[in-house]
Amino acid sequence: MGLSTAGGRLPILAAGAVLWRPARGSSSSDIEVGLVHRPKYDDWSLPKGTLDPGEHILACAVREVLEETGHAVSLGTPLGVQRYPVTGATKQVLYWAARADDGAPPWPGTPEIDRLEFVPAGRAAARLTHPRDVDLVTAAADALGAPAEDTSPLIILRHTKASSRKRWVGPDADRPLDPKGTAQADRLSVLLACYGIDRVVSSDALRCLDTVRPYATAVRAHVEHEPRVTEEAHEKAPQGAGEAVRELLASGDAAVLCSHRPVLPTLLDALGPLPDSPFPPADVIDQTLSPGSFVVVHRRVAGGEVEVVGVERHDL
Repeated sequence: MGLSTAGGRLPILAAGAVLWRPARGSSSSDIEVGLVHRPKYDDWSLPKGTLDPGEHILACAVREVLEETGHAVSLGTPLGVQRYPVTGATKQVLYWAARADDGAPPWPGTPEIDRLEFVPAGRAAARLTHPRDVDLVTAAADALGAPAEDTSPLIILRHTKASSRKRWVGPDADRPLDPKGTAQADRLSVLLACYGIDRVVSSDALRCLDTVRPYATAVRAHVEHEPRVTEEAHEKAPQGAGEAVRELLASGDAAVLCSHRPVLPTLLDALGPLPDSPFPPADVIDQTLSPGSFVVVHRRVAGGEVEVVGVERHDL
């Protein structure tokens, strides 16, 4: 993710979400959004907060929503970036849509956030203190459609750092992760959890399997071996890799597909035309993925038709 700078200073990074749920008690196609009240500022805003030291932006978004609303969420489609001045710096806040947790208890209130109220999206503008937040609610309502329908993520992942190809003796498919790659796979597990991934698909090369294994173990998911996205299969029949991606895309499953650098262009091309990302870089396809980096496509699937409504790219 690129960073905007002002006067050569890095911005203060923060993350949050438009917490939403289907409107209740009527046939309205509107959504309700969760607004939080901060007594320190006496304002109504959206849940958000700054990164803890060493924290990834994705983990920050999920944590802040939980801390400020009590809702454990999975991140949906990206909505946009807010940039505004704070004392001596610029604050940069990334926002996602996030469906409310139906099992969340009533918000008890804290000194930082004393009230949480869900209001129809159409009435949010009258309640929100900052006009910039209204644009995010509008973006969420547009992305979710009418009637509102949650999106699901498909993640295209490059395996984490592997042992040197030149130094490895043995079949390339058995080449393992190096110590850095093993540590990256552990960090990656936290990020995949932010999207609620429940289907794990991988090249059957050891370095790919070991990249997704920590996450699969944590959520007790079976790792599906996909031979069409190995380097060897791609060299012989690249169309097979494209077919594998299109099948996953059409499934609507919240899935991750782990593969190799030479295969990634074929996988990404098979996704078809993609919208620009609201997060930098806007064109995720033109960016080379480093080990452990990934592209997330958010889509709705209805009646056999796939509609991609959002895309983002992240590094470890």
